[in-house]
Amino acid sequence: MENQYKKCMEYWDTIFKKEEVKKTSGKETGNQVLDEGLAWITYDSETILDFGCGNGSVLCLCALYGTRVHIGIDLSSKAIEKAKLKSEYMNTGEYQFFCGSIEELNHIEDETVDAVILFNIVDNLYPEDGEKLLSEVHRVVKKQGKVLIKLNPYLTKEQIKEWNIKVIKDNVLDDGLILWNNTTKNWERIIGQYFGIKKKQNVYYEEYDQYNRLFWAEKN
Repeated sequence: MENQYKKCMEYWDTIFKKEEVKKTSGKETGNQVLDEGLAWITYDSETILDFGCGNGSVLCLCALYGTRVHIGIDLSSKAIEKAKLKSEYMNTGEYQFFCGSIEELNHIEDETVDAVILFNIVDNLYPEDGEKLLSEVHRVVKKQGKVLIKLNPYLTKEQIKEWNIKVIKDNVLDDGLILWNNTTKNWERIIGQYFGIKKKQNVYYEEYDQYNRLFWAEKN
């Protein structure tokens, strides 16, 4: 899997290599909708997995909400380096960070995780890998376990043309990285094959003037 995401790995390695590690001082992100999602997924959860964890900042926030065991997986070795350093600042929680792809989930036993975070990762994979990730998450999360999924905004044909975004095939785009571009209705269908969707919200990012889509889901 790593070879077909080499450009993505190099991009994020460059980003995280430059990043200064800072202590997580509070559990508020500054985004009310995102804070509500984190409060929901951490409630009554002990073990939480963040696939595509980046620098581990979300898992550190989860620890402040009360989760105890935190597992982070990311393709970027520089991201994992920063995540490990960031976790050293934390006075609460246990942390395990692994550099790797979906195959890293093979080391997690069935139904042993209370909750899973998938932030801007399912739709930054090729469809076959996105489906595989959802299937693996379904396997490792406990019954009635929670999954919080955040997705990039849907790009219309007009936007794709206007912004000169390369179409790899069908709804798979090269926007600098990989974008599996689906409407919200299509995402509901895809996610619904694995989890029951309890709620969906738009998350507005003022600095980018765009909305992400947030799905609150549970394993039936």
